[in-house]
Amino acid sequence: MIELILVSHGSFAAGLREAAEMILGEQEQVSVLGVYQGDSPESFTLKLEQLIDEADDPKNVLVLSDLQSGTPYNAGMVMALRKGSSCIAGTNLPMLLEILSLRDEAEMEELLQIACSTGKAGIINSSDLLANYRRKEESK
Repeated sequence: MIELILVSHGSFAAGLREAAEMILGEQEQVSVLGVYQGDSPESFTLKLEQLIDEADDPKNVLVLSDLQSGTPYNAGMVMALRKGSSCIAGTNLPMLLEILSLRDEAEMEELLQIACSTGKAGIINSSDLLANYRRKEESK
């Protein structure tokens, strides 16, 4: 099983886990770590390293970050270099749900590809949906 660590600015990671568990039920091997005002990048990286060190195999750890180039993502990338874990930026709920559904059977590389595709597909411009709906209604 791929172990997950959700990292973010503030409590975004904890909120993602909570939302995913509302939909899929309680999840094992999903940790959360937020960076807060006053936290140093070094202390955050150390906390993340400790979580990864608790995992069965660091190469089976996927760090899911809220934003590229922020402290959580940068720490995830440091761990990818040091420990061989993987890291994705731009995590959203559709991506997380897909990862949680597939992490028992998919290999890491496959899961990374699926996660990125699902994350992008989960971004919808509702104005386009409404415009299509209106066109269909008008053509009836």
